[in-house]
Amino acid sequence: MSMVRTLPIRVPPAEGEALDSWVEAVAHRLDTYLKDLLPALGILPRRSGVPGSRWDWAVALSDTEAEAIAAATGIEADQVHRMTLRHYDRRALSLKPHSMTVNQRMLWGRGRGSRFCPSCLADSAGRWKVSWRLGWSFACLTHNRLLADDCPGCERPQRMRPHSGYGIPVPGRCANATQGSGTGPRCRHALHHAATPAWTPESAVIQAQHLLNTCIEKDIADFGIYAANPQPAAVALADIRAVAARFLMVASRHPDLLSDTDLVGGIPAEVLAGLPATDRDSRFPDRPGSSAPLGAAPTAAAVLAALRILSQRNVHQAGQDMRALLDAARSLVSPQAAVLVQSWGADISPYLKTVHLAALVPRLQFNEQLRYRTITAAPSKPATGVSAAARRARKIPTLAWPWWWLRIAPSQGAHDVIMRQALSGMLLLVGSRLDAREALARLGSELNHSHMTRMLHVLGHSGRWDAIQEALIRVTDYLDATDTPIDYHRRRRLDYRPLLPDEQWLSICRTVGIAAGQQRRADTVRTVLNERLSALPATHATEAVRNQMIKFPAWQTPALAESLDAVARAFLDRHGLADEPLTWQLPADLLNGLDLPGPDPDTIDPAALHQIIRGRTRSSTAAAQELSTTPAAVRFVLAHHPAPLRERTDQGWRPNAALHHARQALTHDELTQLYTVQEHTLKEIGSRIGVSPRVITTLAAEYAIPLRQPRQPGHRRTVHIDQDWLYEQYIVKQRSATDLAAERHIALATLLRRIKESGIETRERGGRSHQRVLHHDTALQRVPPLLRPAFTGSRARARLERFAVAASYDSLNKAGKASGITLATLSTTLRRLEEDLGLRLLERASPSTPMRLTDSGRRILKVIRAWQDSEGNKTS
Repeated sequence: MSMVRTLPIRVPPAEGEALDSWVEAVAHRLDTYLKDLLPALGILPRRSGVPGSRWDWAVALSDTEAEAIAAATGIEADQVHRMTLRHYDRRALSLKPHSMTVNQRMLWGRGRGSRFCPSCLADSAGRWKVSWRLGWSFACLTHNRLLADDCPGCERPQRMRPHSGYGIPVPGRCANATQGSGTGPRCRHALHHAATPAWTPESAVIQAQHLLNTCIEKDIADFGIYAANPQPAAVALADIRAVAARFLMVASRHPDLLSDTDLVGGIPAEVLAGLPATDRDSRFPDRPGSSAPLGAAPTAAAVLAALRILSQRNVHQAGQDMRALLDAARSLVSPQAAVLVQSWGADISPYLKTVHLAALVPRLQFNEQLRYRTITAAPSKPATGVSAAARRARKIPTLAWPWWWLRIAPSQGAHDVIMRQALSGMLLLVGSRLDAREALARLGSELNHSHMTRMLHVLGHSGRWDAIQEALIRVTDYLDATDTPIDYHRRRRLDYRPLLPDEQWLSICRTVGIAAGQQRRADTVRTVLNERLSALPATHATEAVRNQMIKFPAWQTPALAESLDAVARAFLDRHGLADEPLTWQLPADLLNGLDLPGPDPDTIDPAALHQIIRGRTRSSTAAAQELSTTPAAVRFVLAHHPAPLRERTDQGWRPNAALHHARQALTHDELTQLYTVQEHTLKEIGSRIGVSPRVITTLAAEYAIPLRQPRQPGHRRTVHIDQDWLYEQYIVKQRSATDLAAERHIALATLLRRIKESGIETRERGGRSHQRVLHHDTALQRVPPLLRPAFTGSRARARLERFAVAASYDSLNKAGKASGITLATLSTTLRRLEEDLGLRLLERASPSTPMRLTDSGRRILKVIRAWQDSEGNKTS
């Protein structure tokens, strides 16, 4: 510092002027060589073998050097630093920390050379701006024109080397040597004569430069994809450089690949004309864009293309614009290299990676779209590791939640059980590195990768894939952030074999008044309860049981559902799960606003469904058709809102309803008082509560109340005889009443009375009965031969007449209503007739086709009507 003296003449620097330009202006004003001025400023000129000499002092100065210049010139040291590229360090370029030279591999840094605005040089008497040295400068915002690269005289770039120390600088003139270097003559061409295109301030080129300048000066990028979360300028510039490099790679080799895209639509033709041309046939072609382009035109074109993508506020719109660039790159490099973002630079931001993922969506498989969460505002690489996936798996049932999967899954194209398991597996794929096989295994599913692939195909081609992705992602975000009330991993590991033993099932049936049925019914209910608690599919159930599981919601009653809930509650309590609910559903608002392919069960009115399912229709499929929904949705509503049974119909008590009513009406003590103490008959007791004596007999057996023995006072009946057995023995097998009475140890009169009470027509006894058989044979001779096989028992003629009436209707239901016959009776009658004739007479109605006669049915009907006509003529 002691050697530096104040210069005799002071020349103030221009606004934004570069240090080398200002030093040259000072030298010009003092009319002195640079080699003499620089030492006076405390800067050693570049000389071979002189320690501390340098020629890149325009890039950065030490604090000592800046203070020396400030002392000699009378300006502030901070202003001196602002005149070097150090002013832009970590914003528009990166300086190496030890050498303080420009890192040319980052942020399009330029260690030497400068573009220039001819108009600015003319207006400022040859002063150069430090910003022109940046790789990001391509246009002048004062004169709205492209910056020039080369001298119009020698056609070489400017300021690639420092001005010669053996000469007095001439501002605004080219300082390039005409031959070689050193002390030779200079070009001295007037640089303001350089010609460059100009535009309006609103043009794309000028607006792009203004955006970059603002970003660099404020050191913040808050445009486009960075608007929601502003980033430092260096982050955005690194992204612009990465995209611009890809654009230059394609545009310089095959510009025709981009000619029809939006990327070049807003770039002026004068700029596109300046794109570099490379040797397309070279084995090692240039890599334009990997470092700062030499020309302002290719820089402007590349920046405009990059900003076309990164200025989009919507990531998916930005990805759509980038897709054209990726498609073009695929024709120049391998498909893998074209889409791998790792090769775009180590300094690119997560925001650019997000745009890149959005651009790849059409090429990603459906499982990859879930893995990268491409439907979200910020797609990203999978972040969920093994431990996080394990925590999420504990919150997911193997069979997806019923209401939720109904809303998501299309009504066609997939088996319910497979789709439910696949949807649960998809929840583990979202944002996760797990593959389909591992995801399914963690949920205890026995599905394989091909099942998952097929279900993804069904969902992906449902026309609602975007909404389905959104639904899956919403659920995973909710599960990752929320503690759910059920640990499904623990539920999957419980031993359900002790659940609902047979004796408990029989007790429930007696309590709620339903038929226990065969073993298959008990197995069905047990399997339903098992699936409900474990959320595991019933893979080991027989086909018959699985078929009955589909029908179970239709015949479940509120009382049965309540009893099964109690069984399930007790089971969980025994396993230490008293704090867990039996089942749990996701919050419904997770699907708000989504246009999903599945039905909404909440739109089904339970009361209307109950009326249908307990009326003519007992099938969930038929009920679904009537309600314009799916059978699965009907079963869901019935499972949560069981339909009450109608205790009595026009035809009397439903099966087991009378016994259930008797249990409610008579306790053990009350029945004992009436029957044993007061000695009322079974018929009298039954009449009191509106049931048959047979029901009271069954109830007495349940209560272990012995019936009175023969010849005791008040005796009416000592033995219970099943009506079906009596019909089979007396009518079908034609056994005599005497034989049957002896077998049951009762009087003949008692047996005949039982026959009459059962509505069975009695045969005449002895010889007259034999004559009746002969009369039957004679009458049979008058029946057409084709109809005689139908006369195998009583009421054969009635069966034929009912068939003839039913043949004129399109369904048995309508025929029964018209004839005043129940559907069950008419169906039994026609089935008996078909069995007797050995012919199929009717094709039953289906939801889509009416009932119609078969060929055999038309032939039989014709014979019946001809026979009826002949019988009518004889009568008249």
